[in-house]
Amino acid sequence: MFSSVDHTPYAPHGAHHCEIVLVSSGHLALDHRVFYKEAVSLRQSFAHVRVVGDHPADEVRDGVTITALPGYRSRLARFLWRPWQCYLAVGSPRQVRVLILHDAELLPLAPLVKLFTGWRIIYDAHEDFAQLIMRREWIPAPLRRGLGRAVGTVEKTLAGMCDGVIGVTEVLTGYFDHPRRLAVYNLPGRAFITEAAERSRPIAEREYDLVHLGTLSDERLEFLCAVLDGVFRRKPAARALLIGVRPDQEQRLSKRFSDQRVTVLGQVGYHRIAGHLGNCRIGLNVHPVLYPHLRCAIPVKALEYMAAGCNLITSFLPELARLLDRDGQEHIRTVYVPDPERFAEEAVLLLDESSVMTEHQQALMQIVATRLHWEHEAEKLVKFLSTIVPGKEGVLGEQVLDH
Repeated sequence: MFSSVDHTPYAPHGAHHCEIVLVSSGHLALDHRVFYKEAVSLRQSFAHVRVVGDHPADEVRDGVTITALPGYRSRLARFLWRPWQCYLAVGSPRQVRVLILHDAELLPLAPLVKLFTGWRIIYDAHEDFAQLIMRREWIPAPLRRGLGRAVGTVEKTLAGMCDGVIGVTEVLTGYFDHPRRLAVYNLPGRAFITEAAERSRPIAEREYDLVHLGTLSDERLEFLCAVLDGVFRRKPAARALLIGVRPDQEQRLSKRFSDQRVTVLGQVGYHRIAGHLGNCRIGLNVHPVLYPHLRCAIPVKALEYMAAGCNLITSFLPELARLLDRDGQEHIRTVYVPDPERFAEEAVLLLDESSVMTEHQQALMQIVATRLHWEHEAEKLVKFLSTIVPGKEGVLGEQVLDH
Protein backbone atom coordinates (compact mmCIF):
# COMPACT_ATOMS: atom_id res chain seq x y z
CA MET A 1 0.00 0.00 0.00
CA PHE A 2 2.86 2.39 0.67
CA SER A 3 5.73 3.58 -1.48
CA SER A 4 9.25 2.54 -0.61
CA VAL A 5 10.42 6.06 -1.45
CA ASP A 6 10.61 8.38 1.57
CA HIS A 7 9.74 11.96 0.65
CA THR A 8 10.89 13.46 3.94
CA PRO A 9 12.62 16.81 3.32
CA TYR A 10 15.88 17.89 4.85
CA ALA A 11 15.43 18.95 8.48
CA PRO A 12 17.43 21.60 10.35
CA HIS A 13 19.88 20.25 12.91
CA GLY A 14 18.13 19.17 16.10
CA ALA A 15 14.61 19.23 14.59
CA HIS A 16 12.21 16.48 15.53
CA HIS A 17 11.83 13.68 13.02
CA CYS A 18 8.00 13.80 12.90
CA GLU A 19 6.59 15.09 9.61
CA ILE A 20 3.29 16.95 9.20
CA VAL A 21 1.64 15.95 5.90
CA LEU A 22 -1.42 17.74 4.56
CA VAL A 23 -3.18 15.41 2.13
CA SER A 24 -5.83 16.39 -0.40
CA SER A 25 -7.53 14.33 -3.07
CA GLY A 26 -9.79 17.11 -4.38
CA HIS A 27 -7.89 20.38 -3.87
CA LEU A 28 -4.86 21.74 -5.66
CA ALA A 29 -1.64 21.46 -3.67
CA LEU A 30 -1.55 25.27 -3.67
CA ASP A 31 -5.12 25.60 -2.41
CA HIS A 32 -5.10 28.71 -0.29
CA ARG A 33 -6.30 27.14 2.95
CA VAL A 34 -4.30 23.93 2.55
CA PHE A 35 -0.99 25.44 1.46
CA TYR A 36 -0.72 29.18 2.04
CA LYS A 37 -2.56 29.18 5.34
CA GLU A 38 -2.14 25.83 7.10
CA ALA A 39 1.06 24.41 5.60
CA VAL A 40 3.04 27.66 5.55
CA SER A 41 1.92 28.50 9.09
CA LEU A 42 2.82 25.04 10.40
CA ARG A 43 6.25 25.27 8.75
CA GLN A 44 7.09 28.12 11.13
CA SER A 45 6.76 25.75 14.10
CA PHE A 46 7.52 22.29 12.67
CA ALA A 47 10.65 21.32 10.80
CA HIS A 48 9.02 18.93 8.34
CA VAL A 49 5.82 20.00 6.58
CA ARG A 50 4.61 18.56 3.29
CA VAL A 51 1.55 18.86 1.05
CA VAL A 52 0.33 15.98 -1.11
CA GLY A 53 -2.04 17.18 -3.82
CA ASP A 54 -2.70 18.06 -7.43
CA HIS A 55 0.38 19.89 -8.76
CA PRO A 56 2.51 19.85 -11.93
CA ALA A 57 5.73 18.63 -10.27
CA ASP A 58 7.45 17.99 -6.94
CA GLU A 59 9.03 21.10 -5.47
CA VAL A 60 9.83 22.99 -2.28
CA ARG A 61 8.03 26.30 -1.84
CA ASP A 62 8.15 28.60 1.20
CA GLY A 63 9.92 25.82 3.08
CA VAL A 64 7.06 23.37 2.41
CA THR A 65 7.68 20.25 0.34
CA ILE A 66 5.07 19.50 -2.33
CA THR A 67 4.54 15.92 -3.47
CA ALA A 68 2.74 16.29 -6.79
CA LEU A 69 -0.21 14.21 -7.93
CA PRO A 70 -1.62 14.29 -11.47
CA GLY A 71 -5.12 15.64 -11.91
CA TYR A 72 -7.96 13.12 -11.75
CA ARG A 73 -10.09 12.58 -14.84
CA SER A 74 -13.51 11.82 -13.40
CA ARG A 75 -15.54 11.86 -10.19
CA LEU A 76 -15.38 8.07 -10.12
CA ALA A 77 -11.58 8.21 -10.24
CA ARG A 78 -11.52 10.80 -7.48
CA PHE A 79 -13.61 8.78 -5.06
CA LEU A 80 -12.34 5.25 -5.84
CA TRP A 81 -8.70 5.48 -6.95
CA ARG A 82 -7.54 8.88 -5.79
CA PRO A 83 -7.46 8.06 -2.03
CA TRP A 84 -5.12 5.11 -2.66
CA GLN A 85 -2.96 7.36 -4.82
CA CYS A 86 -2.78 9.94 -2.03
CA TYR A 87 -1.72 7.50 0.67
CA LEU A 88 0.84 5.87 -1.62
CA ALA A 89 2.34 9.30 -2.25
CA VAL A 90 2.71 9.98 1.49
CA GLY A 91 5.64 7.57 1.63
CA SER A 92 7.17 4.84 3.74
CA PRO A 93 5.35 3.81 6.95
CA ARG A 94 8.72 3.83 8.73
CA GLN A 95 8.59 7.62 8.99
CA VAL A 96 6.75 9.12 11.99
CA ARG A 97 3.99 11.30 10.60
CA VAL A 98 0.86 13.27 11.38
CA LEU A 99 -1.55 13.32 8.44
CA ILE A 100 -4.14 16.09 8.01
CA LEU A 101 -6.83 14.85 5.62
CA HIS A 102 -8.64 17.59 3.69
CA ASP A 103 -11.27 15.53 1.88
CA ALA A 104 -13.95 13.14 3.13
CA GLU A 105 -13.13 10.45 0.56
CA LEU A 106 -9.78 9.94 2.29
CA LEU A 107 -11.48 8.79 5.50
CA PRO A 108 -12.45 5.18 4.55
CA LEU A 109 -8.78 4.15 4.34
CA ALA A 110 -7.72 6.09 7.45
CA PRO A 111 -8.34 3.28 10.01
CA LEU A 112 -6.31 0.87 7.88
CA VAL A 113 -3.48 3.39 7.56
CA LYS A 114 -3.43 3.97 11.32
CA LEU A 115 -3.38 0.23 11.99
CA PHE A 116 -0.40 -0.51 9.76
CA THR A 117 1.65 2.66 10.29
CA GLY A 118 0.83 4.09 13.70
CA TRP A 119 0.53 7.54 12.11
CA ARG A 120 -1.63 10.15 13.81
CA ILE A 121 -4.50 11.30 11.58
CA ILE A 122 -6.55 14.52 11.73
CA TYR A 123 -9.64 15.19 9.63
CA ASP A 124 -10.02 18.78 8.39
CA ALA A 125 -13.66 19.33 7.40
CA HIS A 126 -14.10 22.21 4.96
CA GLU A 127 -17.88 21.90 4.53
CA ASP A 128 -21.00 19.96 5.45
CA PHE A 129 -20.20 17.15 3.04
CA ALA A 130 -23.37 15.15 3.66
CA GLN A 131 -25.64 18.10 2.94
CA LEU A 132 -23.67 18.96 -0.19
CA ILE A 133 -24.20 15.41 -1.48
CA MET A 134 -27.94 16.11 -1.34
CA ARG A 135 -27.39 19.12 -3.62
CA ARG A 136 -25.22 17.47 -6.29
CA GLU A 137 -27.01 17.52 -9.62
CA TRP A 138 -24.91 14.66 -11.01
CA ILE A 139 -26.45 12.30 -8.44
CA PRO A 140 -29.93 11.03 -9.45
CA ALA A 141 -32.53 12.98 -7.47
CA PRO A 142 -34.24 9.94 -5.87
CA LEU A 143 -30.89 8.84 -4.39
CA ARG A 144 -29.64 12.14 -2.98
CA ARG A 145 -31.35 12.23 0.42
CA GLY A 146 -30.62 8.62 1.34
CA LEU A 147 -27.06 8.82 0.05
CA GLY A 148 -26.45 12.08 1.89
CA ARG A 149 -27.60 10.62 5.19
CA ALA A 150 -25.49 7.50 4.71
CA VAL A 151 -22.43 9.57 3.81
CA GLY A 152 -22.94 11.76 6.88
CA THR A 153 -23.10 8.74 9.18
CA VAL A 154 -19.99 7.18 7.66
CA GLU A 155 -18.09 10.47 7.72
CA LYS A 156 -18.78 11.11 11.40
CA THR A 157 -18.01 7.50 12.36
CA LEU A 158 -14.68 7.47 10.55
CA ALA A 159 -13.76 10.95 11.80
CA GLY A 160 -14.33 9.62 15.31
CA MET A 161 -11.56 7.08 14.68
CA CYS A 162 -9.08 9.85 13.86
CA ASP A 163 -6.83 11.51 16.42
CA GLY A 164 -8.48 14.89 15.99
CA VAL A 165 -11.02 16.87 13.95
CA ILE A 166 -10.75 20.41 12.58
CA GLY A 167 -13.67 22.35 11.12
CA VAL A 168 -13.87 25.71 9.39
CA THR A 169 -16.54 27.03 11.80
CA GLU A 170 -17.71 26.28 15.32
CA VAL A 171 -21.02 24.88 14.09
CA LEU A 172 -19.41 22.52 11.57
CA THR A 173 -16.87 21.36 14.15
CA GLY A 174 -19.70 20.67 16.57
CA TYR A 175 -21.19 18.14 14.14
CA PHE A 176 -18.37 15.77 15.07
CA ASP A 177 -18.47 14.07 18.46
CA HIS A 178 -14.73 13.95 19.10
CA PRO A 179 -12.79 14.77 22.30
CA ARG A 180 -10.12 16.57 20.24
CA ARG A 181 -11.77 19.04 17.94
CA LEU A 182 -11.03 22.61 16.95
CA ALA A 183 -12.63 25.30 14.79
CA VAL A 184 -10.03 26.97 12.55
CA TYR A 185 -11.71 29.74 10.61
CA ASN A 186 -10.60 30.40 7.04
CA LEU A 187 -9.81 34.08 7.58
CA PRO A 188 -7.70 36.36 5.34
CA GLY A 189 -3.99 36.34 6.09
CA ARG A 190 -1.87 39.35 7.03
CA ALA A 191 -0.23 39.39 3.59
CA PHE A 192 -3.60 39.68 1.86
CA ILE A 193 -4.84 42.28 4.36
CA THR A 194 -1.69 44.39 3.90
CA GLU A 195 -1.85 44.21 0.11
CA ALA A 196 -5.58 44.96 0.14
CA ALA A 197 -4.96 48.07 2.24
CA GLU A 198 -2.20 49.20 -0.11
CA ARG A 199 -4.31 48.62 -3.23
CA SER A 200 -7.52 50.04 -1.78
CA ARG A 201 -8.73 53.17 -3.57
CA PRO A 202 -11.01 55.85 -2.14
CA ILE A 203 -14.65 54.93 -2.73
CA ALA A 204 -15.20 57.78 -5.19
CA GLU A 205 -12.24 56.68 -7.36
CA ARG A 206 -13.20 53.03 -7.72
CA GLU A 207 -14.01 51.89 -11.23
CA TYR A 208 -16.68 49.28 -10.50
CA ASP A 209 -19.83 49.67 -8.42
CA LEU A 210 -20.42 45.95 -7.78
CA VAL A 211 -18.25 42.86 -7.60
CA HIS A 212 -18.84 39.16 -7.11
CA LEU A 213 -15.88 36.90 -6.40
CA GLY A 214 -15.87 33.12 -6.76
CA THR A 215 -17.66 30.27 -8.47
CA LEU A 216 -21.43 30.16 -8.77
CA SER A 217 -24.00 27.42 -9.22
CA ASP A 218 -26.41 28.05 -12.08
CA GLU A 219 -29.11 28.85 -9.52
CA ARG A 220 -26.97 31.49 -7.82
CA LEU A 221 -25.80 32.90 -11.16
CA GLU A 222 -29.40 33.47 -12.25
CA PHE A 223 -30.17 35.17 -8.93
CA LEU A 224 -27.08 37.38 -9.28
CA CYS A 225 -28.10 38.34 -12.82
CA ALA A 226 -31.52 39.37 -11.49
CA VAL A 227 -29.79 41.54 -8.89
CA LEU A 228 -27.70 43.20 -11.59
CA ASP A 229 -30.79 43.76 -13.74
CA GLY A 230 -32.41 45.53 -10.79
CA VAL A 231 -29.39 47.75 -10.22
CA PHE A 232 -28.95 48.64 -13.90
CA ARG A 233 -32.64 49.48 -14.21
CA ARG A 234 -32.27 52.00 -11.39
CA LYS A 235 -28.74 53.14 -12.26
CA PRO A 236 -28.02 52.70 -15.98
CA ALA A 237 -24.42 53.87 -15.61
CA ALA A 238 -23.51 51.29 -12.93
CA ARG A 239 -20.76 48.78 -13.67
CA ALA A 240 -20.08 45.30 -12.27
CA LEU A 241 -17.08 42.98 -12.13
CA LEU A 242 -17.54 39.20 -11.89
CA ILE A 243 -14.46 37.14 -11.02
CA GLY A 244 -14.09 33.36 -11.14
CA VAL A 245 -17.13 32.25 -13.14
CA ARG A 246 -17.05 29.13 -15.29
CA PRO A 247 -16.32 29.42 -19.05
CA ASP A 248 -19.85 28.33 -20.00
CA GLN A 249 -21.25 30.97 -17.65
CA GLU A 250 -19.03 33.61 -19.21
CA GLN A 251 -20.76 32.97 -22.53
CA ARG A 252 -24.21 33.30 -20.96
CA LEU A 253 -23.24 36.54 -19.27
CA SER A 254 -21.80 38.03 -22.45
CA LYS A 255 -25.15 37.45 -24.18
CA ARG A 256 -27.11 39.01 -21.32
CA PHE A 257 -25.00 42.07 -20.48
CA SER A 258 -22.88 44.45 -22.53
CA ASP A 259 -19.15 44.73 -21.88
CA GLN A 260 -19.70 48.31 -20.77
CA ARG A 261 -21.88 47.14 -17.90
CA VAL A 262 -20.37 43.82 -16.80
CA THR A 263 -16.72 42.80 -16.97
CA VAL A 264 -16.30 39.03 -16.63
CA LEU A 265 -13.04 37.39 -15.59
CA GLY A 266 -12.43 33.66 -15.33
CA GLN A 267 -10.05 32.13 -12.82
CA VAL A 268 -7.72 34.79 -11.42
CA GLY A 269 -4.55 34.14 -9.42
CA TYR A 270 -4.99 34.84 -5.72
CA HIS A 271 -2.17 37.39 -5.83
CA ARG A 272 -4.34 39.57 -8.10
CA ILE A 273 -7.56 39.43 -6.08
CA ALA A 274 -6.75 42.25 -3.65
CA GLY A 275 -6.05 44.66 -6.51
CA HIS A 276 -9.34 43.86 -8.23
CA LEU A 277 -11.42 44.18 -5.05
CA GLY A 278 -9.76 47.45 -4.14
CA ASN A 279 -11.26 48.89 -7.32
CA CYS A 280 -14.89 47.99 -6.44
CA ARG A 281 -17.37 49.75 -4.18
CA ILE A 282 -19.74 46.95 -3.12
CA GLY A 283 -19.09 43.22 -2.76
CA LEU A 284 -22.06 40.86 -3.25
CA ASN A 285 -22.59 37.53 -1.49
CA VAL A 286 -25.86 36.06 -2.75
CA HIS A 287 -27.67 32.87 -1.75
CA PRO A 288 -31.26 32.58 -2.98
CA VAL A 289 -31.93 29.71 -0.54
CA LEU A 290 -30.42 29.11 2.92
CA TYR A 291 -29.66 25.45 2.28
CA PRO A 292 -28.65 23.33 5.30
CA HIS A 293 -24.98 23.25 4.26
CA LEU A 294 -24.90 27.08 4.41
CA ARG A 295 -25.94 27.19 8.07
CA CYS A 296 -22.42 26.23 9.11
CA ALA A 297 -20.56 28.19 6.42
CA ILE A 298 -18.72 31.50 6.24
CA PRO A 299 -17.81 32.65 2.72
CA VAL A 300 -14.18 33.74 2.64
CA LYS A 301 -14.99 36.25 -0.09
CA ALA A 302 -17.13 38.28 2.34
CA LEU A 303 -14.10 38.83 4.57
CA GLU A 304 -11.89 39.54 1.55
CA TYR A 305 -14.35 42.19 0.39
CA MET A 306 -14.13 43.76 3.85
CA ALA A 307 -10.32 43.65 3.88
CA ALA A 308 -10.27 45.49 0.54
CA GLY A 309 -12.67 48.16 1.79
CA CYS A 310 -15.65 47.02 -0.25
CA ASN A 311 -19.04 47.60 1.30
CA LEU A 312 -20.74 44.23 1.81
CA ILE A 313 -24.28 43.21 0.87
CA THR A 314 -24.94 39.60 1.84
CA SER A 315 -27.67 37.05 2.24
CA PHE A 316 -28.23 36.13 5.87
CA LEU A 317 -25.79 33.43 6.98
CA PRO A 318 -25.97 32.64 10.71
CA GLU A 319 -22.26 31.88 11.14
CA LEU A 320 -21.20 35.07 9.36
CA ALA A 321 -23.53 37.08 11.59
CA ARG A 322 -22.08 35.41 14.67
CA LEU A 323 -18.51 36.02 13.56
CA LEU A 324 -19.05 39.71 12.85
CA ASP A 325 -21.12 40.32 16.02
CA ARG A 326 -23.24 43.45 16.47
CA ASP A 327 -20.47 45.99 15.81
CA GLY A 328 -19.50 44.42 12.51
CA GLN A 329 -23.08 43.94 11.35
CA GLU A 330 -23.70 47.67 11.70
CA HIS A 331 -21.35 48.24 8.78
CA ILE A 332 -22.76 45.68 6.34
CA ARG A 333 -26.14 45.22 4.66
CA THR A 334 -27.81 41.87 5.32
CA VAL A 335 -30.76 40.80 3.16
CA TYR A 336 -33.02 38.35 4.97
CA VAL A 337 -35.53 37.83 2.15
CA PRO A 338 -34.33 35.92 -0.97
CA ASP A 339 -35.49 38.65 -3.32
CA PRO A 340 -33.08 40.08 -5.94
CA GLU A 341 -34.99 43.37 -5.90
CA ARG A 342 -34.13 43.82 -2.22
CA PHE A 343 -30.45 43.34 -3.04
CA ALA A 344 -30.72 45.87 -5.86
CA GLU A 345 -32.43 48.39 -3.59
CA GLU A 346 -29.73 48.05 -0.92
CA ALA A 347 -27.00 48.48 -3.55
CA VAL A 348 -28.60 51.64 -4.97
CA LEU A 349 -29.11 53.13 -1.49
CA LEU A 350 -25.41 52.66 -0.75
CA LEU A 351 -24.26 53.97 -4.12
CA ASP A 352 -26.25 57.14 -3.48
CA GLU A 353 -24.46 57.72 -0.14
CA SER A 354 -20.75 58.01 -0.82
CA SER A 355 -20.00 59.25 2.71
CA VAL A 356 -21.76 56.24 4.25
CA MET A 357 -19.79 53.87 2.04
CA THR A 358 -16.56 55.57 3.06
CA GLU A 359 -17.44 55.15 6.73
CA HIS A 360 -18.18 51.45 6.18
CA GLN A 361 -14.99 51.05 4.16
CA GLN A 362 -12.79 52.25 6.99
CA ALA A 363 -14.66 50.31 9.68
CA LEU A 364 -14.66 46.99 7.80
CA MET A 365 -10.96 47.18 6.96
CA GLN A 366 -10.23 47.87 10.63
CA ILE A 367 -12.34 44.92 11.82
CA VAL A 368 -10.52 42.47 9.57
CA ALA A 369 -7.07 43.88 10.33
CA THR A 370 -7.51 43.78 14.11
CA ARG A 371 -9.47 40.61 14.84
CA LEU A 372 -10.55 38.61 11.78
CA HIS A 373 -7.18 37.50 10.43
CA TRP A 374 -5.61 34.09 9.84
CA GLU A 375 -2.63 34.53 12.15
CA HIS A 376 -4.82 34.13 15.23
CA GLU A 377 -6.20 30.89 13.78
CA ALA A 378 -2.67 29.71 12.97
CA GLU A 379 -1.69 29.95 16.64
CA LYS A 380 -4.68 27.80 17.57
CA LEU A 381 -3.76 25.26 14.90
CA VAL A 382 -0.15 24.93 16.07
CA LYS A 383 -1.20 24.44 19.69
CA PHE A 384 -3.76 21.84 18.61
CA LEU A 385 -1.14 19.94 16.63
CA SER A 386 1.20 20.02 19.63
CA THR A 387 -1.27 17.84 21.55
CA ILE A 388 -1.26 15.23 18.78
CA VAL A 389 2.31 15.11 17.50
CA PRO A 390 4.12 12.11 19.07
CA GLY A 391 6.36 13.41 21.87
CA LYS A 392 6.36 16.90 23.34
CA GLU A 393 9.60 17.67 21.57
CA GLY A 394 7.71 17.43 18.27
CA VAL A 395 6.51 21.01 18.57
CA LEU A 396 9.92 22.62 18.76
CA GLY A 397 10.69 23.08 15.06
CA GLU A 398 12.20 26.51 14.74
CA GLN A 399 9.88 28.45 17.01
CA VAL A 400 8.70 28.25 20.61
CA LEU A 401 5.02 27.28 20.73
CA ASP A 402 3.93 29.61 23.55
CA HIS A 403 4.59 32.91 21.83
